[in-house]
Amino acid sequence: MFFIYVFISSLKYTNITIMKSSSLIMAVLFLASVVGYVLWAHEHKDEGDLIYADCHVHLLDFLQNGEFLNSDNKFPGDVYGHQKEGGRFVSLPYGERGRRIEVLLESMDQGRVSNALVSGMPFLKKWSENEPFQRPKYYLDSPSRVKPARDTDVSIGSAIIDYKVKFKDDQSRLNQLERIHASLCGFDATDLGAVDLIIKRIKEFPGVWECIGEVMSRHDDLTNLTTGERPRANHPSLARVSRFAGENYLPVSIHHNIAPISRNSKEVKLPSYLNEFIELIEYCREGHHGAKNSTVFIWCHSGISRRLVVKDLHVWIDAIMKEYSDQLYIDLSWVVLQDYIMPNLKEWVNLIKRYPNRFMIGSDVVGTVSNIGKSLKPYDALLNALPKDIRAKVAKKNFVELFNEMAKKRQLKGLGDKGIVLPADYGYSERDHVRPEFKRSSFMETNLHLFK
Repeated sequence: MFFIYVFISSLKYTNITIMKSSSLIMAVLFLASVVGYVLWAHEHKDEGDLIYADCHVHLLDFLQNGEFLNSDNKFPGDVYGHQKEGGRFVSLPYGERGRRIEVLLESMDQGRVSNALVSGMPFLKKWSENEPFQRPKYYLDSPSRVKPARDTDVSIGSAIIDYKVKFKDDQSRLNQLERIHASLCGFDATDLGAVDLIIKRIKEFPGVWECIGEVMSRHDDLTNLTTGERPRANHPSLARVSRFAGENYLPVSIHHNIAPISRNSKEVKLPSYLNEFIELIEYCREGHHGAKNSTVFIWCHSGISRRLVVKDLHVWIDAIMKEYSDQLYIDLSWVVLQDYIMPNLKEWVNLIKRYPNRFMIGSDVVGTVSNIGKSLKPYDALLNALPKDIRAKVAKKNFVELFNEMAKKRQLKGLGDKGIVLPADYGYSERDHVRPEFKRSSFMETNLHLFK
């Protein structure tokens, strides 16, 4: 391609008579474009074939609403249920809630997504009397509080059940549910009884759930808007939930900020919340505090959120993975891609190469699952910077292999074929981990020398 370009350019500045023929010029240009395309296609032949697994999908938003397939116009709103006035969605009645799964699967197909980790939304945004002029839809829309959404898991479980009933005679449609991995999140992460609610939902929807989360912990403005205790990773409630998860081979997807928020982009903070997360990981590690199995954690957004400014995040992640890569997966969804990865692409590529089996990508869509493909597409810049085999792992294989592995372990324990099934008489001891003896961590302080 380069030589053809040089040839054409040189001819423009000669008196060669043949170049007066516009037809020849066009022929050479056409040849150049064909050769160029062939070379480009060969170099990038794998880029257009990327298949994703999405490790972070919220089927519902902060009002516990979300898109649903409405192509038959049975309900008010457009093809995905959006209403022009107010931007809300109608409530779907019994038997129709499976439409949420239908639009999810359709969007996954359009976005080249093979599998997805799907949850509701653990919080409901309150409409305070101080803002009567406009109802907030997102947690940052107003200073009004957020409340635990205890029924969000019921909405997800009901959507899956309704889908199964609707397509009970269509095995090909039922097989599509193998691509969806439902996760429990509708509990108060500061309630010692949270594990009991999780068990209740598992029994109400047997065979549906494969994960716990997104658990909200140290989520800056969001958890600061809650009432009562603020959730943190080393809370007794999360010790109970996480140990239950480990005993039953359920990964825990947790949002735990690595640091407090900064007032501006120049105010760099130390990862002062990191030790809390390390203490939870250690408490849920095989052989520690009587744990028979290590709990697997998926760290949402690599510990990052809006307005978090941490120096050399990739160095901190590397230090953590050196100690806990057998127990931890890194979720690269949301703002970490643009705020940290792309500005330091070479460093992140090298980091991922060191732990190629431990990184995942996610869209973090909130109720708008039709945006899955659009939200995942920016990850191509990262994926295409990785070697081919590692690219496939981060794009899809790591996610699929984790959930296949967990399902096989549950099967061996007699806990269901895919989603977890608990015995009717199963209960969790009210004595276990109520006062966990977390080993005090100094991980952050110990690793500060990496930055000198």
